[in-house]
Amino acid sequence: MARGSILILLFGLLCGCGQTARMEHPEDPQGRYREQIAAARHLLEQKEDWAERAEWEVLKTDTGWKVIAWRIEHPDAKGAGRYLPWGCSEIELDSRMVAVHYHHVG
Repeated sequence: MARGSILILLFGLLCGCGQTARMEHPEDPQGRYREQIAAARHLLEQKEDWAERAEWEVLKTDTGWKVIAWRIEHPDAKGAGRYLPWGCSEIELDSRMVAVHYHHVG
């Protein structure tokens, strides 16, 4: 029984245990979401020292945007292997691109 519990715990830790799943394909900072990424980058630069190593995921919400900045830990890897599950920050923007919430995951 204890062995099974330990295996479940280890699996959960390896998967990140959070609601934030690691993304496969980042958004282009100069692409379709450039305004959202620029606003999020501005806040991330104030909070973290890894903004220049971030890759971006942008999600539309009912009230604006959720921008996830993923810290690149393994630049030579492909896809989700570039990031750690807890190596990201979530920035919520309202419809005017104003940051209304910041949360560092991990």
